[in-house]
Amino acid sequence: MTGTRFPERATSRAVLIGTGTFDDPELPDIPAVQANLDALRRTLTHPVHGVFAPEHCVVVADPKDQATVGAALSQAVRESEDLLLVYYCGHGLLDEAGLLHFALTGTDNQNIGWSAIHLDLVKRMVGGARAKARVLVLDCCFAGKAISAMAGPSGLAVGQLNLTGTYTLTSTTATAPSHAPPGATHTAFTGSMLQALTVPGPLNLDEVHRHVDQELAGLGLPRPQRRSVGAVGELSLVRGPAREPEAPSAAGAPAPADADTDATSDSASLRRAWAWRTIPAIAVLSAMAALGNLLWGGSNSTSSLFSDDKVLVGLEGNTDNSLFLNPAWGNFSAFSLEAVEGVLEEADIESRPIRVDVQTVEQISSLQNRDVDLNAALAMTSKRMKEVEFVGPIASGALGLLVRAAETTGIRKMADLDGKYVCTQEGSTAQDTIRSETYGRIRMLVEPGFHSCIEALEDRRVDAIVGDTLPLSAFELENNNRLKVVPNLTIGGPSKYGIALPKGHDKDCTRLRDALVKYVGSGKWLKAFRTRLPNSAQHAEELQPSATQIDELSCRG
Repeated sequence: MTGTRFPERATSRAVLIGTGTFDDPELPDIPAVQANLDALRRTLTHPVHGVFAPEHCVVVADPKDQATVGAALSQAVRESEDLLLVYYCGHGLLDEAGLLHFALTGTDNQNIGWSAIHLDLVKRMVGGARAKARVLVLDCCFAGKAISAMAGPSGLAVGQLNLTGTYTLTSTTATAPSHAPPGATHTAFTGSMLQALTVPGPLNLDEVHRHVDQELAGLGLPRPQRRSVGAVGELSLVRGPAREPEAPSAAGAPAPADADTDATSDSASLRRAWAWRTIPAIAVLSAMAALGNLLWGGSNSTSSLFSDDKVLVGLEGNTDNSLFLNPAWGNFSAFSLEAVEGVLEEADIESRPIRVDVQTVEQISSLQNRDVDLNAALAMTSKRMKEVEFVGPIASGALGLLVRAAETTGIRKMADLDGKYVCTQEGSTAQDTIRSETYGRIRMLVEPGFHSCIEALEDRRVDAIVGDTLPLSAFELENNNRLKVVPNLTIGGPSKYGIALPKGHDKDCTRLRDALVKYVGSGKWLKAFRTRLPNSAQHAEELQPSATQIDELSCRG
């Protein structure tokens, strides 16, 4: 456990909001919400280990309208001095403008803006609190059938507050669904968070996020996101486990949990798994590798990436955890994922692809550490080719500029940006390209992700966004053409995207390479490109990779 700070009980406030039943038949009920609220309140107000007084932890269950939620939030905002915690679980809905709202029992899915709570309202209220630390936890989701995916075409499950002294923890990224397994007591995210709050510790917020991240990734579910502004990540929501650690059974596994503390997990196997998680993962993996070398001799017996029933496919996710949903990257992501799925099918690989959102700066390390098995669309730079293996290209493009639509004619070449600000995201190849070229006095603004860049562009804090043209054209489409890619302008050399995999899997690489050639040759690539990236459809044939290109650039390790 790293640094931990405990909030002051007397001056801390919590508001737990959950909507699990809905009047609108288009919004399915979420039975797990009430259990989430009950268990979280018991944990946070535990007489020994909780950090909140029971009277200072308010539960707002199935609120009918905004006034009900507003009254509870307003009181907590006024009274909190040390910690303000706001939790919401339910449907996250988008209006026609793509703005996030939190659904209430009386929410009308056809009239979201007037019947649900707008995110900006919550932002203003939380931002106005005088509390030293403000924590927002969002478990926004839709219920489905088999594994209840709690986010649909109008659903959102990710957020962030760009305010000093805030910490945001969310059940998933902006584009991936959260989950509530059928019959489970809790939603997957909140259930794992409750488990983290009741293990020997206590864990601070950053450690809770890591625990939940490992738990959900291990189950093949979308990974939670977090954003900390200030040193809030060292804060702990409990002073220790809500139950005493149990003595190991004869088999070495913990005994069943106390009957009066049902908050932590729906599965006994998940509870038993904690004993393994106290051992550093790298130590376990190193020991296994050493044992393998002793038994079989040497270290070249790398197993196939596709020996399991699922394959984890990494993709650049919501890197800046933006509160508003702009699913533009999703268009390019959807094409990349469809291409990977098509390649796996052509290779007769039965492993089921599971998307895992990975931050830009972690694209390579996630492969090297085997957090994911493949990366669906990674830029094929010479540096990266030394670090991981590639199959591709699956798409080609170049760096370009995204500007406000009304200013397209005023920016036709890089010289037009002399003395102005250009935004790109952290970890993008655009940073090195801009710095290596001579473009006058262009000023760079580097943001955690493209969503922040779009906010800066719309607020006129920057004059353009630089990035690869394919994702930028997706942003153009999703912003209803309010933003435009500057035509006939490219920066630096061409960029190519490929399916990346860890080094040492030569047979898997060759298998995927041959399958990609078949996929492109079948016409499926062309169909996917035109469907997913309609703004670039006129260039589809010239951007389609050839068999020669794929053969020359794939599996060069």
